[in-house]
Amino acid sequence: MACDRIQNDGMRYLDGEMGEEERAAFEKHLEQCSDCRTVLNEFGKLRAFTGRIKMRDPTDEFWEGYWKSLYRRLERRVAWIFVIAGAALFLGYELYQVIRHFGEITFEKFALVVLFVGFVLLLISVIRERVHHYKVDKYKDIER
Repeated sequence: MACDRIQNDGMRYLDGEMGEEERAAFEKHLEQCSDCRTVLNEFGKLRAFTGRIKMRDPTDEFWEGYWKSLYRRLERRVAWIFVIAGAALFLGYELYQVIRHFGEITFEKFALVVLFVGFVLLLISVIRERVHHYKVDKYKDIER
């Protein structure tokens, strides 16, 4: 194809995005250029076809299967396990360093001990809450 004007203006013409003067100039060009008329005709067919296509919303069964899939259920749990394990390893190592060099107390060591105590208290709190929730959950035997 020798003319490339259709590539720039074809869909704009079909979508009605041209001003009156620009549209008139493009229509005059179409009268003289058979290549552009042919491509515009194909664009028109494509636009009509895609206009008839309707997107369906996913069904409830799809979403239920999506959320129940093994990958989706384990994905965040595994990530949290890695984050918690990494933090615990880091805190454990730093606590070891504090104990090893116990004689010298610095702000960093004090902050680390506070962080470690907070981490342990938070972990105990979460475990206690989970155990309590499991004991009193009247729906625990219902399959979700």
